[in-house]
Amino acid sequence: ELFSSKDEPVEAEELLHDVVEVYKKNQDDLGLAEAYRQFGLFYRSNAVNKFEEYYLKEGFLDKTVKFSARYEKAIEYFNKARDIFAADRQYAVLSNLQLSIAKTYDLMNQHENACLAFDQGLENHLAFKKSAAPEALELRADEIANYEQYIVTMKKQAGCP
Repeated sequence: ELFSSKDEPVEAEELLHDVVEVYKKNQDDLGLAEAYRQFGLFYRSNAVNKFEEYYLKEGFLDKTVKFSARYEKAIEYFNKARDIFAADRQYAVLSNLQLSIAKTYDLMNQHENACLAFDQGLENHLAFKKSAAPEALELRADEIANYEQYIVTMKKQAGCP
């Protein structure tokens, strides 16, 4: 909420760092995976973009991250989250995570990687549908009525074949 709807990325970054440490200390892998996913979303967020001047001057808490390389850092965090969620076969979360990866690659003009990530998202979605109980709910935004069609639309927008 702090970075996605309240435009308070500085506070969000501090909280994300704290949460990662708590999940590591408690050996909560799925919690850590979600924190990593949120860190990826943070680095890719519009809130961080709006605070460009601040981050260019002050930098991020992780001093190895440069504003110009924030999307690469987002991908790094998404991949950490993906590895954990994949090990636990969390296909519903993985399908959404792959969308985040694809959209980030698209922002980086790495269209081949974006297309691959969209395809992996669809694979995870189909694995979820195959393995889930019939009453299981898909994890998707309300505006997405059909996940498969959404992927097709997103791939077209990204210039995928």
